[in-house]
Amino acid sequence: MTFEDIVDRILSVRPELTREKVLKMIEAKERSAKGFLTRESAALSLAADLGVTIDETYFRRELQIKDLVSGLGNVTVSGRVIHVSPLKKFTRPDGRDGAKRSICIADKTGIIRANLWDEKALSPDLERLLDKIVRLSHVSVRRRRGGRLELNVGSRSEMEIEPEDLRDEDFPPLTKFTKKISEIVGDEKDMNIIGVIKRVYPLVTFKRQDGSEGKVRRVELKDETGEVNLVLWDDKANLILESHVGKYVMLTRVRVKQRFDSQIEIQTKDQSEIRFLEKRPSGFEL
Repeated sequence: MTFEDIVDRILSVRPELTREKVLKMIEAKERSAKGFLTRESAALSLAADLGVTIDETYFRRELQIKDLVSGLGNVTVSGRVIHVSPLKKFTRPDGRDGAKRSICIADKTGIIRANLWDEKALSPDLERLLDKIVRLSHVSVRRRRGGRLELNVGSRSEMEIEPEDLRDEDFPPLTKFTKKISEIVGDEKDMNIIGVIKRVYPLVTFKRQDGSEGKVRRVELKDETGEVNLVLWDDKANLILESHVGKYVMLTRVRVKQRFDSQIEIQTKDQSEIRFLEKRPSGFEL
């Protein structure tokens, strides 16, 4: 289905609109998107706004992230996995157990989150997805709170991990979404970073003023631009051990702190996540 096909479909369902009016409405959507919608995508978005359904068979071909529009179903999207969320289990109102997990994928046009439910969320494959190329088929697109689009991976959906017909170099590297050690500045509260574990210090336990026990462990990380100290607090302190020396690790939502001696270090917080990578991350040059 071409751009002209979409316009003709809108005019057939909404005969009160003129072709000139429809084209002006599409141009307005393009301008408001500031380059993030193609002409075709703007036409699809307008069709959705006007309640005009488009033949779903068109969307079975693969779309880029920037071409996605809320309300589409049965689409196929590919991207590099740049984040895997922790598993969340819950109980539904009818008493049934449920599970949810999300991944973020990126192509050269954007980033989008995909939500997986129940059996798909429980798949052990998700633990090894970080930095891999995946193809999601038969997924739907919806608009979440705040206006961002997201993918829903339902029972009919399929996930291909590292399909042979997709090239790694056609997708942005994982390092595009992280900072290099030399780029770290003070007082950042939500930073992502990738490094090689150079040294792991022994675990230290201590008593807080309220009598509770705390844990802390120091780790040295390095990349091609330098080295930095990582401080792991409490439950995170047991996630990196001496046996992990030499492994690649990705840290998300860590904070930066400048010490009294003006040295910068990074520290975990409750929302921080630590994930090891099976091989050298894409874009990492060390």
